[in-house]
Amino acid sequence: MGASFDDGKKGRGKSKNFDLNLVPFIDLLSSLITFLIATAVWNQLSSLNVEQAISDPTAEPPTEQEPDPVPPLTIHIRADGISVLRKLEEMKNYPAIGDQEYDWKAIDENVKTEAEAHPEKTDVVIVTDDGCHFESMIHALDITRAYGLEKTLLGGGPAATNASLSAPPAGAPAGG
Repeated sequence: MGASFDDGKKGRGKSKNFDLNLVPFIDLLSSLITFLIATAVWNQLSSLNVEQAISDPTAEPPTEQEPDPVPPLTIHIRADGISVLRKLEEMKNYPAIGDQEYDWKAIDENVKTEAEAHPEKTDVVIVTDDGCHFESMIHALDITRAYGLEKTLLGGGPAATNASLSAPPAGAPAGG
């Protein structure tokens, strides 16, 4: 590629021509693109697969089905403790140890027992109150995934009051 410029002299002077060497610029861009591609390949975000069932709006509404005799496992994470239950009368509470620290080993054993007792049930509900640490929800999710509870419903809401602690947590099946 050639270029010319005026040397500022008026008259019959010749314009000076020179060649612009673009090879170093092309080399630099090639190197930058290579590094960009190499680093972009290794940046992978972890993700959860989500399955959403979309029904046909013109289809007949489903008939009333009898409730499932084995409700999903529910883990309710609060600032003062964690409740693990399938039925309200079988709820096991694990109080917090310190500032939102929990006995994860005992919770893990409980989830393992429930998963082994009902191997056909792979659904779990994880409910967190507002203000709970995000790591607690992820820890509960990791525990449930380790025992094959793959169908997970995540929920949350305002912190539970003393009156609502005796009621089933949001998203938990009612009845027993």
